[in-house]
Amino acid sequence: MDIDDYLGKIKALALTHRKATTITLSETYLNSDEAYGRLMRNYEEVFILQTCNRVEVYFYGDDYNAAEEVYRAKGTVKYVDRLSGIDAVRHIFRVAAGLESAAIGESEVLGQVEEAFNDARRRGALGGLLGYTIERAIRVGKEVRSKYPEISIGLASISSLAAEYIHRVKGRDAAVAIVGAGSMGSDIARRLAEKGFRNVTIVNRTIDKAKLVAARYGFRYAPLDSLINIIKNSDVVVFATSAIEPLLKRRDLEVVNAVPVIIDLGVPRNVDPEIPGVVSIDELKTLESEVIERKVRALREANEIVEIRLTEFKRLLAKRIIENMISELMSWSFSVGESEVRRAINARLIKDDSDGALLAVKSTVKRVTLPLVMYLKELAEEGRFNEALTIISELKARLNGSSKRT
Repeated sequence: MDIDDYLGKIKALALTHRKATTITLSETYLNSDEAYGRLMRNYEEVFILQTCNRVEVYFYGDDYNAAEEVYRAKGTVKYVDRLSGIDAVRHIFRVAAGLESAAIGESEVLGQVEEAFNDARRRGALGGLLGYTIERAIRVGKEVRSKYPEISIGLASISSLAAEYIHRVKGRDAAVAIVGAGSMGSDIARRLAEKGFRNVTIVNRTIDKAKLVAARYGFRYAPLDSLINIIKNSDVVVFATSAIEPLLKRRDLEVVNAVPVIIDLGVPRNVDPEIPGVVSIDELKTLESEVIERKVRALREANEIVEIRLTEFKRLLAKRIIENMISELMSWSFSVGESEVRRAINARLIKDDSDGALLAVKSTVKRVTLPLVMYLKELAEEGRFNEALTIISELKARLNGSSKRT
């Protein structure tokens, strides 16, 4: 076997939002206990990932039959994509990075991959090359998330632009008041919470609505009749209501010593046009092209990172395979040494000091084989996998022959 033979045994069946409706995905959702129980009888390793956007089964084996049966029983196998080798690895890398999500760049999927990975390990379903593949996917997902947080930027909605503007102008420690607890006000509150803002007050005529929105994000709330006092203690005030008459008039600010940044997103306008320096929807839209450009650039670079790590993966997988073989070889050598020690004790060639003798044997095996071990690892890292594999195979054959003769 060469490295492509090992890689080719990494397979996946993917039912995703690209081909299946939400209803189809829901109907396909697997009982994890039953699915793992069935699949682990047929494959060396199994990993199941289920989210609102996907029902995917990864496995290490020679054929798709048992895995396809899981979908066939649900009547949804016709929507499933077959992936193997580097294509299966690329897919899980991209999934973990958020590049295959319905909302590209969303961050929840990385946590879902980690949770599914831990579940599979607890079940004893991972531990070999597939397990290593999922580990690498999680690393790639974290790297992309760390280097390119902009991929999580949504479409440039007014609320997202307002949150971005506030963050740029005043920073996340600013005291922000949001006047209005409707859809716009609620969305601005959510965007600010996502950016790490904590000192936010929701102001609304109906106090119960303000309380409800504030509770979602741990913010404070206040009634509309306390607006002037709220303004006095705020760095930024955002108006987002559908009030017919302006809620803030010029004379209201006469009692305010330091006028905060005022953003008016109301339709019609919530702030008296005579108040100077008010930031309007038109001014926020100047940020739109920049925000979109940042996301496009981040997505391009995130895709490039995935491909770079994919190229590296083949070399790392080869190294892992060789390391596993070396580990097996060392374990076999230690067991031979242990047998020889016990034989020597039985023949009274040495005293019954098995622990000391065994320690000496293991130390000797490690020191003698260290140059060979290092050489084999270097071959794997240099892409000379077949050479390393040939050496190990021949060595095992000779040692087995020698063992049988003795």
